[in-house]
Formats: sequence, C-alpha cells, structure tokens
Amino acid sequence: MIIFADREFETYSEGKTIPKPAAILADFEQRDLAFALSGIDTRSIFPDPESQTIRFESRNKYDYFAVHIPESIFSKKETELIEIYLTQEFLVVLGQNPILQSWQKSLVSGPLENLTTGQMLSLLFNQILSQDLELLDQIEDRIEELEEDATLKNPNDHTNIIITLRKQLLALKRYFQAWYESLEELEENQNNLFSTDQLKIFRAQKNKAGRLLNTVLNLRDYLTQVREAYQNQLDISLNDTMRFFTVVTSIFLPLNLIVGWYGMNLKMPELAYKGTYIIVILVSISFIVFSLIYGKKKGWF
Repeated sequence: MIIFADREFETYSEGKTIPKPAAILADFEQRDLAFALSGIDTRSIFPDPESQTIRFESRNKYDYFAVHIPESIFSKKETELIEIYLTQEFLVVLGQNPILQSWQKSLVSGPLENLTTGQMLSLLFNQILSQDLELLDQIEDRIEELEEDATLKNPNDHTNIIITLRKQLLALKRYFQAWYESLEELEENQNNLFSTDQLKIFRAQKNKAGRLLNTVLNLRDYLTQVREAYQNQLDISLNDTMRFFTVVTSIFLPLNLIVGWYGMNLKMPELAYKGTYIIVILVSISFIVFSLIYGKKKGWF
C-alpha cells in the first residue's frame, strides 16, 4: 500500500499518522485496510452485474467511481478494473492497472501545490482518457490504410478486419458513453465534496469524454464509407469480369452460327466449291480480328 501526501509517496507502515488530504493506492487484497485508514464505510446499492460497467455512485459521505476497461477494446486477456472512493480528506484507489504508475508520476511532477482529493482524481481521469486518445489514433491510421487499399483495382479481402474494427468501435462507443454519463452524475456533487473551481475541472473531463465519443462516432462513419468504397471496387472488378465474358461470347456467337449452319445434314451448293473451306476460315479469322480491334478501341477489355 502506498500513501501520497505532501507531494510525495511513501509505503504505509502501521501506526503512522497520515496527513490530509491524501491518496491511498492499494490492491484489492488491501481494500479493508485502506477503508479503515480513510474511515470509509462501503455499502453498495447496485446489483453485482453492474460491477462490469463504468459507473458512479454518490453514497453516504463519499463518492464511488468504478472504471472497468473492457478487454475487447485493448485486446487484453483480462479486463482491467479500477475502483475509486472519494471523500474530502482521502482518495482511495484500488487496482493494479499500469495506468496508475503514470498517474503517480503526474501527481509528483505536477505544478500544483497541496493537491485536493478532487484534483488528484481529475489527474487520474486525464491519464485514462489520454490513453484512450492514443487508441483512437491507431484505429484511424488503420482505417486510412484500408481506404488506400480500397482504391486499388483489385483490393485485398479485408472483410474480417473491417468487422473487427466495427466491433471495437462499438465497444468504444459504449465505453465513452458510460464515461460521459458517469461524469455528468459526478458533476451534480450530491455530497458537496467539490468546490466550484473543482467542478469546472470535472466539467472539462466530461467535455473531453464527449469529444472522444464524437470521435468514435466519426470513425464509425469513416469506416462505413471505406467499406462501401471497398464493396464498390469489388463490384467494379466483377463488372469487368462479366464484360470480358460478354465480349468473348459476342465474338464467337457468329462463329457458332456458321458451325450450326454448315453442320446441318443438307446438301448445300457452296460445299461443292473447293475453296469454301478456306473462305470460311478466312471469314472467321477476319471477324475475330475485327471484333478484337473494335472492342479494344471501345475499351471493352
């Protein structure tokens, strides 16, 4: 367990007095000790299934915030959960997410002196949402690569990639929507834990979550346009193939007529002439050459 107070982190030792305000960073096995040090009496009013979402609760004398990062977003084997308990004197953060290490650095290196628990919480939110911004940039770069490939005459099959990105963006949409709604509830300040200036900071974080949500929606529209461009290119390729077979059929259709005509079991006067065979061959070759030249000039193939 680590205690942050007076702009420095210290490992907790039993019997040591903790200055206020302070942040207590612990894993889930140490939660009872963290609650005892902060004087927080935890009583959840939400059912267990909601533990798998991002949510905010204004409880008796403290606020509770759960940040649950779905595995489908960051492609991790295990989901990441951070639990936050906030009073005017203590900020208790439970979890082992690597983002907490970056948060610790921002607390120590920040320009502000005598940080309040609300300011500490705002810095944590900023670290999490900044990580999400990097992910959106990666998705946008991937969609741009798909767009470039979709402009090729014979694009590769990226259907599975497009489906994966659509699922990821859907998860992000729900994720940022939950962030936005939770920050709206926190902004109501039902326990009067924040001053007017501190509420402005959380309003900025809410606006940031809203911008990230709009970015996700724009990326979904962008991906839809790329998918349509990809499908259009496939349709064009299919049309080119059908056009080629149509031209081939048109070229050999008169030849099929000649075969059918002279294949009849009838006595035809021109067959008695010795040069008929050569004439039919020359006429057939001439028609094929003429058809190929004409089709090439028309751009049929």
